[in-house]
Formats: sequence, structure tokens, C-alpha cells
Amino acid sequence: MKTKNIFITVLIIAGFMGACKKDETTTPVETISRTDYVGSWSCTEIPQAKNQNFDCTITLDATNTTKIKISNFANLNGTATAIVNANIVSLPKQSISGNTIEGNGTMENKNFITWNYYVKDNTDSLVYNTTFNRK
Repeated sequence: MKTKNIFITVLIIAGFMGACKKDETTTPVETISRTDYVGSWSCTEIPQAKNQNFDCTITLDATNTTKIKISNFANLNGTATAIVNANIVSLPKQSISGNTIEGNGTMENKNFITWNYYVKDNTDSLVYNTTFNRK
């Protein structure tokens, strides 16, 4: 009986030791905030027909804590407004220089954003995959 009690005690202690095992170390996830988007960006736009390179600048929208402003978005010489939610950027439907735009982007890291959006003028609508690289 004594041996059985010792055996049960050892099992219980071993169970507690296993339960107290240290968690494996994981790589911390990079936290993205609206201010991480601010700056000058070198952009490469890839439509169906040809590549286009241009620069744009992202600033904070002073009137809304979730929005940013992107000057020269899609090389349209106007300013787009986008909504930031961590690393996701939503580009709601809006008009810039007579063109309608809409799409979204993902901040892959604090120096690189990927975009997918369309630009529609009076006759055509093109879909673009664009990268922004911090300057």
C-alpha cells in the first residue's frame, strides 16, 4: 500500500512539473499604427499592360483618428483618403482628378505596403497591384 501511495505521489508531482513547463518562445508580432504609414513612398504600379513608377506621400488626417491621406495616389495628382486598421488599409470608393478609385492595401512591414485597387475613368477601368516602398 505504501509503494502504491509513493507511486501515485510521484505521478502527481510529475504531472505538476509538466504543467509548469515554460512556453516556447515565439517571435513577437510587429504592431502597426496609423503613424507608421506617414512618410514618403516610392511606388510601382503594375496594371495589365505596363508598369508605372511614381512617388507619393502619406500624412495623417487631422480630422479623423483612423484615416490617412495619400497624395499622388495612383499617380493621379490628387489626394486619396484611406482608413487604417492596424496593417490593413481600406481605400473607400472616391473620386480623384475625374477618376473613381477603390481598393485595399496591407502593410507587410513598416517599409513595404502592397495594394490592390481599381482606377476607372470615363471609359476604362483597370485593376492594379502596386507596391509602396518607404524612401
